[in-house]
Amino acid sequence: MKDISKIVNLLKQYLELSDEETKIFLYIVIEGMKSIKEISDHNGIPINACKKIIVSLISKNMLLEYSQDLYEVFHPRFAVINRYKRLCEEKNVEFKKNFLIDSLGLFLEHPYDIARTK
Repeated sequence: MKDISKIVNLLKQYLELSDEETKIFLYIVIEGMKSIKEISDHNGIPINACKKIIVSLISKNMLLEYSQDLYEVFHPRFAVINRYKRLCEEKNVEFKKNFLIDSLGLFLEHPYDIARTK
């Protein structure tokens, strides 16, 4: 996936994700459904810390627990818009169409689709 650093910065800046949340979210977008151990090992994050980050991503409506100890992201368009909508609600800002947010979800759609059709 090209322009990954640009995507990382956009996720952190506009969706207010931490470095670790961004890493885990993008890892699952690009690679597909993963277990907590796979997520932990790939990102070099201890399992306990990884669990907390996953719970945070679930609470932000970006990730779901597919089955016990198996995690998947929502489709990127939904995940990005879900998070943006939640941020608007938290900040008491009117939720309205945002071209940058829509483009970010659209850009992540391609690697998401590729990972799920291997």
